[in-house]
Amino acid sequence: MNKRPTTILCVLSAVLALTTACGQGRAGTAVPKGDDAATYVGTKFETAMNKLQDTIGQQRDVTSESGAYFRFDEKYIRSTISSARTGSPEGRVSRQRSQKNPDDSIDWYTPADGTVEYVYLGPVYKSLAPTPWVSMPKSEAGLAIPCAWVGIITACKMADAIAVSYNADKKIVKGAKSLPENRIELTADIPFGKFMERRVEILPPTISGAVTAEMKKAPVRTTVSLNSDGTLNQIVMDAKIEGGGHKIELRYDFRFTGKASAQDLPKLPDASQITVLPDKAAKDDFNRRFSELKGV
Repeated sequence: MNKRPTTILCVLSAVLALTTACGQGRAGTAVPKGDDAATYVGTKFETAMNKLQDTIGQQRDVTSESGAYFRFDEKYIRSTISSARTGSPEGRVSRQRSQKNPDDSIDWYTPADGTVEYVYLGPVYKSLAPTPWVSMPKSEAGLAIPCAWVGIITACKMADAIAVSYNADKKIVKGAKSLPENRIELTADIPFGKFMERRVEILPPTISGAVTAEMKKAPVRTTVSLNSDGTLNQIVMDAKIEGGGHKIELRYDFRFTGKASAQDLPKLPDASQITVLPDKAAKDDFNRRFSELKGV
């Protein structure tokens, strides 16, 4: 898993602190709309930018799901990640699935104890090792930098795009409304260019090179849903864009789905079913070959 910029942590702090600030309103209090909403949300957002201690990555004992759908003309990807993290020290698992190709699946498991983590290989990745499971040294980045963990990477990237877009133009904030059970929903229009720049989806040059300047200005409607206690419930990005003779459609979402327990973590098989990668060099070679199969 690649190390993510430390600035993303600040972005996540801003978004989570924003949720806390907004979630403290009294039940039934009217939420401003239009220009008033931009001021209401913006003031709290700017205050939150100075609070770095709370991040999405610091939420514990939770399950989450994220989805990615991106279509460029007739080419598309559609995938999901379900994850769980629980305990202290913490165990983590993430399960990646392609909805386009059922054989494209892979699980990443980091036990709470020990110095190794594990990968379970779906059919597309069987050539990477002679056994279904692979063990390797734990990723220091994954332990020290929350956004380096694949289980929340979609939330990290979307939160990054929100903050960068807001800092460039406060008017991206479009509304805020109350929902049942004292929840709040915030909406903003993020330029598609920021979606690309912050790598919410990493696009190949054949696609990114075909995106015109006007297409980069197109809005990606972004919705942030907050629970009554101010915690993040869901982030969604949705858009349909046309230009330069091309059509783009996208939908990305991340949501917390419940409370995690030890039962959400996998049980390891017999040692004969695990290929051991003994050091960083072997792990780097595995990651290189994995990236080649993924086409990234």
